[in-house]
Amino acid sequence: MPESHPADAQDWGSTFQGVVDGWLFSDVDGPLPPVAILPLENPDLYDRTDWAKRVETLRDYRSVSVAHYRGHEFAVFTAKLGAPAAAMAVQAAAARGVRTLIGVGYCGAVADTLSCGDLLVPTGAVAADGTSRAYCAERYPAVADHQLVRALHDTAPGTLHDGVVLSLDAVFTQDSALVERCRALRVSGIDMETSAVLTVARLNGVRAATVLVASDHPGLGVPTDGALLGAGSARAMELVLKAVTGRVAELD
Repeated sequence: MPESHPADAQDWGSTFQGVVDGWLFSDVDGPLPPVAILPLENPDLYDRTDWAKRVETLRDYRSVSVAHYRGHEFAVFTAKLGAPAAAMAVQAAAARGVRTLIGVGYCGAVADTLSCGDLLVPTGAVAADGTSRAYCAERYPAVADHQLVRALHDTAPGTLHDGVVLSLDAVFTQDSALVERCRALRVSGIDMETSAVLTVARLNGVRAATVLVASDHPGLGVPTDGALLGAGSARAMELVLKAVTGRVAELD
């Protein structure tokens, strides 16, 4: 019997790409639409019907839906929490044909100009998560696609903030000392996914940005206001829907 060598086997990275595709898309035939929305939320609290109520038709699969709205088709993922889950979804989506992706999630406000319910579109992120560092060198910049950021600003009917966020995936390390360091560095907010989304998207040729709703203000010690947070979440969804059926469609 001939001796087997590791080179004779399929590369494990390629094998695992197929495994992940099966996890997420085994019930989806063919490619996904080129534009996708990725909710960056706690899956235990996420209400998938929030998007369904806003579109004309929705075809549901296990981990993604295909929506039709105002003559446009796009994908809406189920919610992903944290950098590892978000990065996996982005890379798997790229392999299925997604070329433009907007994440929609939350951040703790650090900048004094942000209040609960305000919308922030990060121009970039400080990658304090382990996932981004696993993909590339520590100093690789996590930067949003400039055209996509501009399209979101042009679409927004009201105030849309920009700035830099710090992304980390160890939620219980968010303490007062971290908040003060972020304030000193003029970081606008703290989230758990933006750096990984932007990094993995760029490495896979996907145009990406995130829209974040300020959930509270740890920098000023201001807690969450449920009414303001709900209104901000609704504005974020409406903004992204207008963008993917208007300005974003023009980018390609």
